[in-house]
Amino acid sequence: MVQGLVRLMLLAAMLAGCATTPTTGTGGGYGSSSSSSSSMPSGEPRQQPVDARADLQGSPALALLDRAEGARNQGNMSAAGRYLERALNMEPDSSWVYRQLARLRLEEGDAHSAEGLALRALRLAPYNPGYQAELWELVATARERQGDEEGARDARKRAQELRRGTA
Repeated sequence: MVQGLVRLMLLAAMLAGCATTPTTGTGGGYGSSSSSSSSMPSGEPRQQPVDARADLQGSPALALLDRAEGARNQGNMSAAGRYLERALNMEPDSSWVYRQLARLRLEEGDAHSAEGLALRALRLAPYNPGYQAELWELVATARERQGDEEGARDARKRAQELRRGTA
């Protein structure tokens, strides 16, 4: 009977762990974070913190992000891209990894790929208007570099709406 109770408690603890919401990252570097709002009205969904380390905690993909950052800082964009693509294979639902790969592609001059990757990051993004606005700015820049001025304006408008809280 005691073993049955212990098993039930372990099952409950495991299910409680499944109910937590993973977070993803933002900011300049791979491990930086942005602050979350703790003064949101109680009827609003709680803003999810965005941090690569929390999003990829315990994943080997986090080490690949660090390697990609090092390669990028040394100007080795192709190595950075390979590291990020490997991280993406390990963590295909990480908005943060898609964001970083989009930024890299934009730096490499591949605006079309950058736009697609940034849009994918948006689809996977947690509830965090600041992070989502940053991703829309990335989409806007990519569209601008492709000559899509109207698309860039639309993306910037969405970013502004998110920052104002009207999205």
